Order: sequence, then C-alpha cells, then structure tokens
Amino acid sequence: MKASLILMALLASTGVLSGCKALKAMDSANAIPSKLDQTYAQIEKTNQGINETNESVRLQKLILAKNDMLDDKNTQDLEPVALGMIAGAKKFGEAATTEELVEYTRVLLLKIKDQRPDESLKNSDGKYPKTVVKDYDHKKLVDLHQILTIAGFCPQEKIDRIIDEQIYGGGLYQRTAYAFLMARVLFLGTYLQETTFAEPMDTVNIMRETITRLGAIDKILKTPYKEQVKLNIDTFLEHEPITISLYDQAGKMDDSWNAPELWKKVLIRFDQDLKDGNIVTGSSTKAADVQGEIAALKAQVMAYIESWSSSHGFAED
Repeated sequence: MKASLILMALLASTGVLSGCKALKAMDSANAIPSKLDQTYAQIEKTNQGINETNESVRLQKLILAKNDMLDDKNTQDLEPVALGMIAGAKKFGEAATTEELVEYTRVLLLKIKDQRPDESLKNSDGKYPKTVVKDYDHKKLVDLHQILTIAGFCPQEKIDRIIDEQIYGGGLYQRTAYAFLMARVLFLGTYLQETTFAEPMDTVNIMRETITRLGAIDKILKTPYKEQVKLNIDTFLEHEPITISLYDQAGKMDDSWNAPELWKKVLIRFDQDLKDGNIVTGSSTKAADVQGEIAALKAQVMAYIESWSSSHGFAED
C-alpha cells in the first residue's frame, strides 16, 4: 500500500496525474489491499480444494488396490508367491502413507492372530469339518500374503521412512515394522527364486531389476537391529506355522535370501546369460550404451560381494 501511494504521489507531482484524476488514483491504491486479500483467500480456497481432491483420489486408489488384491481370482493360488496380488499390492504401496502401511500391517497381524473359527461349526466329534479348516487357513493366508506382497513391492524410499520413523524413532508400531521388514525379505527372496533365478537374466533391465530386488534384501540383512526382524504366524488349524527370522540361531540365512551366495550366482549370470547383452545389431551407439550399462551393473554386483567378504566375515569360495 505504501509503495502504491508513493507511486501515485510521484505521478501527481510530475503532472502526469492532477486534480480529480490524482484523487481517483489514490482511492484505487487504497482499494488494492482488500482486493489482494480477496485474491489470496480465493487462492487458498482453491488450494484447499485441490488438496482435498488429491486426497480423495489417493484414498480411492487405496480402495481400488485393496479390492484388486482381494479379488477371488487373485487369491486362489497363493504359494509359493501370490502372483495375482502383485499388481494391487504395488498400487497400494505407492498410494499409502508410511503410517498407513504399518497400521494396515498391524491390523492384519492382529486379525491373523486373534480370529478363530466359530465353535458351532464343529462336528459331533468336536472337530471342524475339512471344508471349515481349509477355508479358515486360506483366509489367514490371504491376509498374510497381503502383508508379504505389499512389503515386497513397497517403494524403497517408504521402507527407509518406516525404518526411520518406527524403528530408529521408537514409533508406536516398532514391532510391526520389524515384521514388515521380515515379510519384505521373505517375499523378495521367494519371488527371486521362483521367477528371476528360474529364467535367463538375458537383458539389461532384467539384470537391473534383479540387483534392485536383491539389494533391498541385502540392506535389511546388514541392519544393526537384524536380530529383531522376524515373523511368527502360528494360528493355522492345519497349515504349518510360519516362524522365521533373518538369521537362525547359528547365524545362518535361509537359502532364499542368502545374499552373499545369491550375489555370486548373479555374477555368474553376467557371463552365462548376459555375456553379449543380447544386443540387437543395427545401432552401434545403442550397443555401446548397453555394454556400458552391463559393465556398471557388474561392478555394482562385485561391490556387494566385496561388502560381505570384507565386512561380514563371508569368505570367497
């Protein structure tokens, strides 16, 4: 306002504005602040509306992702990997906040732990019919595989925030965060064994994805709180209990997530599957780029191997 008044005064003093015109200009200057206030209020209202719309869209994505995971066609074949749930789990992990991820995991773990079949469904011999047992265990497995698949495909930056907020920050869901990390390792280890390692790693993108997935396992295996990372599901009626931890009492890892050995297998695949990069002739520039990427990826794998042999007491074969 002060600057506007000074400008009007200067214009009047130089003869550009005089008499009534100068007074009208002064009145217009006085009206500027109220007009700006109205504009700012409208902008704030618009921003609030945009934020509310964005939040509504995000929540809708969560609901659709959950519904997709739980669609009957996606929950029939769950073991060893619930492949049908992956698309929904990816979208859920992308849309959910870190707090929502651990809260949802907590709810599912409690549901798995506490829910029991209706006693009235027992036969006269006091036992549940096989159909009841099968349905009961299947529902628990569906809830478990929600956790496994969401954790497995959760973006790494969100995993890092969960660790920072819940584990290092002493959060409300610290124990749930440990279980979530174990679920991530279990899923990724099984997923790699059943898919990636079961097929040729014969393109740069396949190799890059393998390194990313195994790198996510590697990071958790090396944490200072690794003894706390575990998962215990023992409330099935017929299915074997799932009681796992990163390392057993002897300090050994399960073959599915034994990173030191898996990295060596990946390194072999460079010569076995990716020796020439499966480069399609026709573009010398692109071929050179692919060869450069292969060299960079191989160096990355060798660095992982070295990190285990030098810092974690795993000697080379």
